[in-house]
Amino acid sequence: MVRVTFKLTEVGRIELDLPTPLLFKEVLRHCIARTGYIPGGYIAVRKGKVVNLGDMVEKGDEIDIFPALSGG
Repeated sequence: MVRVTFKLTEVGRIELDLPTPLLFKEVLRHCIARTGYIPGGYIAVRKGKVVNLGDMVEKGDEIDIFPALSGG
């Protein structure tokens, strides 16, 4: 089970039973298919570190996704 929480959105937490390891971009694709929510700019964090699209996600991982807002 992989848990993904979309912070500061109406989506909230999603729990996905996916074959792992799996690239984060595939996990994100599953989240979009399940919710219909397409994140614009975002920052994904796992255990205090940024997760990139090419990073592997393992069983039991919890990932928080925050919308990225420009301060400029």
